Amino acid sequence: MQKGVPQIMDITSIRSVLHYLTKNILPTKFETAQQPEPNTIQLCFRGVNSQTWLEVSWNGESPRILKINKPEKIGRESTLSKQIRYGLKYMALISIDQDNFERVIKFGFAKKPGDDISKYLIIELMGKHSNFFYLDNKYKIIAVGKQIKSSQSSFRKILTGSIYSDPPVNLKKKPIEDETFQSWKESISTVPESLKYCLINTYQGVSPILTKQLEVVSNINESEIMQKNIDFITDENLKEIFKSWKIWINRFKNNNFKFSIFNNVFYCVWFLDKEINCDNKIDLCTGLENYYDYHLKQKKFELLVKKIEGIIFKQISIEKKNLNIQYDLLSRSENYEVYKEKADNIFSSNEINKRDIIKGQKLYKKSKKLKRSRELIKERLNIYKTNIERLDEFTTLLENLNSLNHEKLFLRIKLLEEIMEEICNEFNINIKRQREDKKSTSELQSSPIQVYTPTGLKLQVGRNMRQNDLISFKFSKKGDLWFHAQESPGSHVVLKSSSQAASEQDLQIAADLAALFSKAKRNIKVPINLVKIKDLQKIKNGGPGCVSFKNGEIIWGNPTRGEDYIKKNLKTVI
Repeated sequence: MQKGVPQIMDITSIRSVLHYLTKNILPTKFETAQQPEPNTIQLCFRGVNSQTWLEVSWNGESPRILKINKPEKIGRESTLSKQIRYGLKYMALISIDQDNFERVIKFGFAKKPGDDISKYLIIELMGKHSNFFYLDNKYKIIAVGKQIKSSQSSFRKILTGSIYSDPPVNLKKKPIEDETFQSWKESISTVPESLKYCLINTYQGVSPILTKQLEVVSNINESEIMQKNIDFITDENLKEIFKSWKIWINRFKNNNFKFSIFNNVFYCVWFLDKEINCDNKIDLCTGLENYYDYHLKQKKFELLVKKIEGIIFKQISIEKKNLNIQYDLLSRSENYEVYKEKADNIFSSNEINKRDIIKGQKLYKKSKKLKRSRELIKERLNIYKTNIERLDEFTTLLENLNSLNHEKLFLRIKLLEEIMEEICNEFNINIKRQREDKKSTSELQSSPIQVYTPTGLKLQVGRNMRQNDLISFKFSKKGDLWFHAQESPGSHVVLKSSSQAASEQDLQIAADLAALFSKAKRNIKVPINLVKIKDLQKIKNGGPGCVSFKNGEIIWGNPTRGEDYIKKNLKTVI
């Protein structure tokens, strides 16, 4: 499986979560709902002694149902979460139903345990056809995750106010524990395909990941047996697969589940410790939550990087186009003397008439206009050049963040979101943003990198423009020292030497970090500006992190040495 692409939650994983929920949250009182993302909703249930949060997602790439830890308060104001929150207020969850190998889950709600069900939440976790429904007791759709018009589906339309109908019936064969090997082999041998697709196309509940799990637990010497055509697999190997197949059915039927994971990319909920070499023993619900949390955040991180790179590329193209236009105008304006000379020739002539006077005046006027415009054009040229340099700085910040992966993913995602917001604000770029609650705890801002020198002096490194501004001005004191790569985009580095005098070693480490977090980090040596904080000034009308200075000196930084130091000493302020 690819990095950042989470394993699809198949029917076995779904069944394991539902088994846990049935044992632990029935009956419980519904408390609240929120929608952190367009295709994801989080539900809270309160029991006598505990509170349980569930996350349900009908995202086609990663449909899932998970027990999660208490999340941030994001998405409480979405229409769907409001409808569920007010519609299920004070109601009790009294039933959780799921039929064998069907990926349709029904949550039943009543005013109190023992009463008839009056509301339903139905979750369909079926790949790209996944959906989420909120129904009344007559199965009328009150709210739905995604509406399907008749023009979009010939089988069923899904619209608010219509009556809910079940998805298409699964006509594949149901796996049964007492099936003989010969019957099983005949069933999957109807069409000579790879063993993987023979199983998937014949039996209900079989997913690509289950075939991989069957292969692993069977421990057959022949590698990639699931990819081989069934006609070329020996009966001996098929019997080993069949044994694992029966074990899976038995554990599925008897709800005998346990979480195990392999290399952080492949998990299983029905292996036992003695069957596999797995030292990572973890609670099932915790294991599933940690797995999807990591891989979904990794995917979000990668998508954010691509999005920011696209924004920067597009904006640089715009700035370069405008710059070329100004250069073209500047070259035209250089002809102002030619027009003046033509006008002079007209008025120096011995014979001049009214028409010549009008023509000469127009030439003078055009000459003066072109001469005046030169200064304005030069100002615009400087603006567009500065904008391109500024975008180059953002690119460097992005590269530094992408290459230094010692921080937790949620911190790196937060930094990316801040960088994207800074670019959009500075260049007036409008992008579609997800609506968030005003009081969301996600408004917490990231903090700069903080490390200590061997003598105990604090070093701060800005990771975005806001952080650069903060450590250079708000957090700094008289006596601190500021470092930045000379004539190269990069992060601001501040050595807190106001507390005690900095040694040569302290200065060198600060210079090495400034070199590491600059565009010139691939060079062996990088010239670094060392400036006293008192000699640092903000550039008027410049964006965050735009500074000027006087009385600086140059020292040389080594990026490789800086990388080695930060790997050993990195501590991020949260």
